[in-house]
Amino acid sequence: MIKRELLFSKMKPQDYEEIITFLGQKMEELGYVKSTYVPAVLEREKSLPTGLQMGDYGIAIPHTDREHVRQSILAVATLKEPIEVHSMINPEEKVRVSLVILMAVEDPDGQVKMLSKLMGLFQDIETLKRLEKASSVEEMYTIITKMELEIA
Repeated sequence: MIKRELLFSKMKPQDYEEIITFLGQKMEELGYVKSTYVPAVLEREKSLPTGLQMGDYGIAIPHTDREHVRQSILAVATLKEPIEVHSMINPEEKVRVSLVILMAVEDPDGQVKMLSKLMGLFQDIETLKRLEKASSVEEMYTIITKMELEIA
């Protein structure tokens, strides 16, 4: 589920659509998702946004249906400056996010399991702080591999 080539540190996207497109294209280039994946994620975000405020941290976990996925994978980006996304809890509100985890899950039960593991991670503020401050992909990889995000 975690590959170094899908970890990105201190990205500077203009907006949320740009970061989703960038991460999704990387997934597609590596063969994990179909060409329909990015448009499907962007369309889903319009009606079911994925911004989440966890304490002082804003996180987004965009994803879409498994029909657009070839193999389960996560793409993770920390952002140099937070961007605004609509809240999962109240779509009328916006959340300033500095961590984006683009999720592609092929197994129908896997999406619920992965979201559950991610929610556990999001409640660990110390790990979020370390991840946000990571200055390299290697440092991010070390932190993320300790999170046990593989789907059992």
